[in-house]
Amino acid sequence: MTAPIDDYVSAVGDRLRGSVRLRADMLAEIRDALVDAAEGYRHAGLTEPEAQRLAVREFGTADRIAAGLQDVLAVAQGRRTALLLVGVLGAQYGASELLGRIGGWQQFWDGVEPGAAYLWLARVTDTFAGLALGTALVAAILLRWGPRHFDVRPAAIRVTAVLASVVVGVTMVCGVLLAVLPPGDGGAQALVGGMGWAVSSGLLLGSARHCWRAAAERPDFRPAAQPAGSCAGR
Repeated sequence: MTAPIDDYVSAVGDRLRGSVRLRADMLAEIRDALVDAAEGYRHAGLTEPEAQRLAVREFGTADRIAAGLQDVLAVAQGRRTALLLVGVLGAQYGASELLGRIGGWQQFWDGVEPGAAYLWLARVTDTFAGLALGTALVAAILLRWGPRHFDVRPAAIRVTAVLASVVVGVTMVCGVLLAVLPPGDGGAQALVGGMGWAVSSGLLLGSARHCWRAAAERPDFRPAAQPAGSCAGR
């Protein structure tokens, strides 16, 4: 038979989804707090099992504690997704600007001026990427400092996951079109170069999935009160 503290920590951990490292830190803090409380009760004359059971009972239900901690995990995952999106779009924008400055686009087009439809698609893609970059930057800032001043709802964090997924879908479609429709013979080169973007897109979609899961509604959670312990303030 496992000890009451071990059972309790395991029950809380089973209800949490998000960063493995942050989740482990939270559970370690809970365990330390429970061990300290149980030690105090043991010095007061209780047996070890009685002291642990009392410490667990006074700490709060696993559902209530996990609900509060899950809010912290969701914000952390949302911030991570937003920062990754900023990094990916920033790198894409920087590469595009560099190609423009060194004449890479002219080489890509084999010196042939692209048509109006191609240039329109390129401008739309750049505008969309710029707006997405600005939105992701705002989201990262809000998810970094916002929780100190106001309650960040799970729905707002899920918006970050949706934004990242939409950005990946739109930019991949536009990128493929811009790669296969240039006036010159640079399409094959663009498709090879696009492998790096595909890898970063995969990482971004994976982060968006974790973000959505971390902020998903949990019907088994009761309305969250402020969790005990210092880990709630992370």
